Amino acid sequence: MQHFYNSDLGQLLALDPNQTYAAIPVICAMLEIPHAPQIKRIKAHATLAAGLRQLKVPNLDGEDERQACLRIDLIPLWAAGLDPNSVSAEAAPIIQALSSEMASVLWQSFRPQAFETNDQLLPNRWEQTQAEVAYRGALAVANLTREQMLLERQLTADVEAREMGGMSAEIEANAMLLARTVRRVAQVVGERSRRNEYPAIFDGLYRQWGITTYRRMPQARLNEALAWLERWYGDALGEPEPMPDI
Repeated sequence: MQHFYNSDLGQLLALDPNQTYAAIPVICAMLEIPHAPQIKRIKAHATLAAGLRQLKVPNLDGEDERQACLRIDLIPLWAAGLDPNSVSAEAAPIIQALSSEMASVLWQSFRPQAFETNDQLLPNRWEQTQAEVAYRGALAVANLTREQMLLERQLTADVEAREMGGMSAEIEANAMLLARTVRRVAQVVGERSRRNEYPAIFDGLYRQWGITTYRRMPQARLNEALAWLERWYGDALGEPEPMPDI
């Protein structure tokens, strides 16, 4: 069973909210592991290596020294790859929990349509508590939001590419169709309601149609979702606009 720990990674490594980079030798010393192998591991990982810099920061003695530093948002990814048995006794359960929870978040966020949870943090669907159901739903909505954001960026990039005589990206047609429809409904309905309608749309796509990703969506489910969005769009256009805020 996964437990809630009072200390998180930031507290364990004494990270400061104002930091943008963390010195690898310093945080390795806190975990009681040698830093040289970790710097080598970071350099061998494309994503981690992109966030590695040599910066002048305080060393363990408090004196400024040029050290290998990792961008702060990449620290969890790096730490999740540590062997819990290799770190200090204090850090081991936190590193283990981090790895398990990251695996859960990644699977729930990138789980293909119709796959079961198969998640260490979540039991089978019929065994889940209300809190566990809420967790699964929140991650599904977050995933749809992220995919919509990325698809809208791609739609904008495709328009710019065509204007420059270039080629647009090859993206699944159904994904683009749903993304365009979601954007149109959210923008038009939002102009009338004066609210951000994206959250309500994603919540509806998940709760009513069980959609967790734009990828490989069954055609029948896509058609139902599109029809639902068009009904919402039509209903919104038929409603009187709210009184302006004074």
